[in-house]
Amino acid sequence: MKNKYWILFISLSFGLLSCSHDEKHFKLEAEIKAMPKESIILEEVGYNETQRIDSTRSDEKGHFVLSGIYKEPALCRVRIGDQFILVVIDGEQIDIKGNWNDLQGYTSNNSPGSTSLANFYKNYIVAIKDILALQMVTDSMNNSNAADSVLTPVKKELEAKTVVLNTFIKNYADTTKSLPVALFAASKFLSEAGEIDYLQKFAANLPQRFQKTNLSIEFQEKVKKAAANEPKLIAPSIGSIAPDFTLTSLDNKSISLKDFRGKYVLVDFWASWCVPCRGENPNVVAAYKEFKDKNFTVLGISLDSEKDKWQQAVMKDSLTWQHVSELKGWESTVAMVYGVRSIPSNFLIDPAGKIVAMNLRGDDLKRTLSDKLNPPLATNNKTEKPVTAK
Repeated sequence: MKNKYWILFISLSFGLLSCSHDEKHFKLEAEIKAMPKESIILEEVGYNETQRIDSTRSDEKGHFVLSGIYKEPALCRVRIGDQFILVVIDGEQIDIKGNWNDLQGYTSNNSPGSTSLANFYKNYIVAIKDILALQMVTDSMNNSNAADSVLTPVKKELEAKTVVLNTFIKNYADTTKSLPVALFAASKFLSEAGEIDYLQKFAANLPQRFQKTNLSIEFQEKVKKAAANEPKLIAPSIGSIAPDFTLTSLDNKSISLKDFRGKYVLVDFWASWCVPCRGENPNVVAAYKEFKDKNFTVLGISLDSEKDKWQQAVMKDSLTWQHVSELKGWESTVAMVYGVRSIPSNFLIDPAGKIVAMNLRGDDLKRTLSDKLNPPLATNNKTEKPVTAK
């Protein structure tokens, strides 16, 4: 009888422990130096949706507190005005310290996942800036028909740096002890089309590395689906006809690429969350203002998954041309058809529907448009007879 009660007691204890494990309270306390008073929103970031957890306002010292309940370690976004930081909710008390001028460089002494995430992001930003700078040089050379002897070394350097970055991302995803960070690195920074073999192996190893969670199950299903539906496509190139598509605009209208036949159109892939894209937008705005009355327009294709974020970015950056999206993030079919593996990416299409330039940025965009839309004046070939004095 005594053993029976002892077994019952153990069973109840495990039941209570299980309940406690399933639902825990957390408090996130942050202090961001030099931060103005701002509204703060905490959101859990999933693959298909974002769930709001809590909101507050910061005080004059940049201090704020957010709280909620979590069932498993989760990737969350702290929206601070129109900026944000990513954190991992992996404990009951999470302390964040940072500076308004370098939000992503925050520190946390009691959230291993947040520390791992901040470290990953810091290294990624340094590497991607070098790659984007080289990409701009390469695109400029391609569009100006630079000699192979000049272009080839730059291309090799770009390829080498891209390989180094991809290796860093994979190593981080394979070694971090935080499941949300591992999934974030693998799913947000590696192309499904180009890395499906790696992603399948990564997904298969998750059960050996981490406790099963809803997030890991969702990721495994996502990879399985991507492998089954992997498109066997050849990305379009300069000189080829741009593949047609029909997508939904911000005001829920269907817009097709063929609607723009007869005009030069810049098909611009971007997203509200893409920092390099937002940095490039002023250049696109300037080009649009200069050439919009010369048979030119822009069609923005967003790789956002949330309409409100997309719409806010369009308004904030004053992007007054037409915009469309599938709201599927990197699962965008059109992005896959066009072979887009990083953003910003763009394609300049002529009035006949042919791709005449790709990945135009900064001054290259204006220069190319000027060449296409401001042809040199025709010279007068008539020879005037000399006037002779009588």
